[in-house]
Amino acid sequence: MSTKIIQLKTLQDNYAYLLVNDSTRQTAVIDPGNAKPVLKALATENLSLTHILLTHHHYDHSGGVGELKKYCPEAEVIIHKDDAARLAVTADRRLQKGETIDFSPTSIQVLHLPCHTRGHVAFLVENSLFTGDTLFTAGCGKFFEGTATEMHNNLKRLKTLPANTNIYCGHEYTVENLEHAHQADPANPTISKRLQKARLTQADGNPLVPATLALELASNPFLRLDDITLQQQLKTSNELDTLIALYRIYYRETPQPS
Repeated sequence: MSTKIIQLKTLQDNYAYLLVNDSTRQTAVIDPGNAKPVLKALATENLSLTHILLTHHHYDHSGGVGELKKYCPEAEVIIHKDDAARLAVTADRRLQKGETIDFSPTSIQVLHLPCHTRGHVAFLVENSLFTGDTLFTAGCGKFFEGTATEMHNNLKRLKTLPANTNIYCGHEYTVENLEHAHQADPANPTISKRLQKARLTQADGNPLVPATLALELASNPFLRLDDITLQQQLKTSNELDTLIALYRIYYRETPQPS
């Protein structure tokens, strides 16, 4: 892998990520909700920031952009066009569907995943996917600006990626999400074992992100909407109704279906 990933804790439970190209030393940050840990890491690693990549406009993912631009004015702020107007600073590049970002000698693929916000995207860098607030470890994000049908389409798309894809999400919600997953699917041994291990890992102060897509496919109920046992447990008969039933368990509310 030619891209080094530096995982940074920001705010209460957010993650930001530095991508460092080993060949060119280009450096990108994904979702800097707070500039301070980013600036500290840049100084420690002796890096110059070239890209600021935003999965969406929410302040806990973008709140550090203004300060970063003061110290790194050459860094290009990149966000999807549908979220750009709601950003507190001016975007340098407004993404559209199907674009890639040059990060030579590799490229960053942009996946438009509208639902949490209209312009929400994920960034695919080699075998690592930065999912923002669309897909969490053992869960998925709220449908603030979209519908269950839109999220269903997003989840189906993400399931087609290689099983060894590493999922880097925007928040550390793993234990809480696994507790909801166990409530929804109590007979699933993979969920039970993962929850037990996750509690120990968290107690030791270690992050639970990233996780492989293979693990998510086995223990994230939002990626198992077609599972008959899960549907029987939730008293549903199709994937969309199963998604809505899970959302009620995780968030105690009912989303718009379509």
